[in-house]
Amino acid sequence: MRVIPVRLTDEEVRKIDLLTKRGIYRSRSEAIRAILSKQLEEKLGEDEDVAPLVNKLLNLRKTGENPVLLRLKKSAVEVVAEGRH
Repeated sequence: MRVIPVRLTDEEVRKIDLLTKRGIYRSRSEAIRAILSKQLEEKLGEDEDVAPLVNKLLNLRKTGENPVLLRLKKSAVEVVAEGRH
């Protein structure tokens, strides 16, 4: 686990302290970790880090292989346009 200095407003600290006083969290650190973890999960969801996959696909492409081959009855433009509706 790493330590990252963060500045919080007095109001944010007051709210975190209130959560700990209510027994929802045992400490400020636990509260901040839980709140941050929840927000990260909501914002990133399953798309957390696709960089390794993208890099692998790009490396396959460099070797002359087609990493993804789509066989569609419609053009790519038509498929993308459908997704915009």
